[in-house]
Amino acid sequence: MASSYDFFVTDTLDATKTIVDLVFKSEGFEVGMLPDGNLVATRGKMGMTVMLGAMAGKNMHMRFEAKFFTDDQKRIVVRLNRDLATGAVKGGAIGASKTSSAFQNIAHALGTKLNEAGVLSDTTEV
Repeated sequence: MASSYDFFVTDTLDATKTIVDLVFKSEGFEVGMLPDGNLVATRGKMGMTVMLGAMAGKNMHMRFEAKFFTDDQKRIVVRLNRDLATGAVKGGAIGASKTSSAFQNIAHALGTKLNEAGVLSDTTEV
């Protein structure tokens, strides 16, 4: 399973961030901005996850990041990241599986939304 995906986008940075924000929110994540301007998406509660692990159900804590930069072709690149070890540490094999599924759902939803907007030029697994 991939720990990151790069989405190459032909739109502006602001428009791209808006799409990424909407996709995260549509998947039930709260979205914040990091000091460097990148986005962080979180879902669930850390305390419940520490106590119950994967048995925290919908309260299992997950955290993903979307980093933005420009490639040599002047396209916006959205790098969707997850930490492979964190899901396993917080919820064992079941937690890792749940985190992986949520990450794949976000990646698919983001690719679909960017494609529907007509601004996705390419996607790669990193």
